[in-house]
Amino acid sequence: MLKTALVCGAFALALPVVAAAQPAPPAAEFVAKAGASDKFEVETGKLAETHGGSAAVKRFGRKMILDHAKSTRLVKAAVAASHMPAPPPPMLDGDQKGMIADLQGKHGKDFDTTYIADQTKAHQAALDLMTAESTGGDNPHLKAAATKIVPVVKMHIAMLQKMGG
Repeated sequence: MLKTALVCGAFALALPVVAAAQPAPPAAEFVAKAGASDKFEVETGKLAETHGGSAAVKRFGRKMILDHAKSTRLVKAAVAASHMPAPPPPMLDGDQKGMIADLQGKHGKDFDTTYIADQTKAHQAALDLMTAESTGGDNPHLKAAATKIVPVVKMHIAMLQKMGG
């Protein structure tokens, strides 16, 4: 009996840990977080264009400006279709402000290394937010927008992985 318990316990420890899916936040909170995420990506994308050392980082920064402007439009359209009140302008959180301040003082390879790490972290958070909304949101318009955004965020993560993130 003890041998069986030890074998089962060892087997359980060998299994990969799967994180539980995050619940979708209330609609207004989702809109605020999505707006902050897009604002962060656009602002840091602009920095990547001017401070980046490699052509790949500069191209990625430009893509972030374009793709996150598009996701902002998708969420705004979903808000309008839902007849929700217009949200206030997006506000960056403390972590986002800190990452931007840090990046502003960097150039070249030093910028690239930090930018890729920051983008990896930010895109994982964005993917978690969009996935939660697309699978568990209660507003059909926001849910549909998030569902369209998820594959784009996944593509960004794959691009970051190729750059070393």
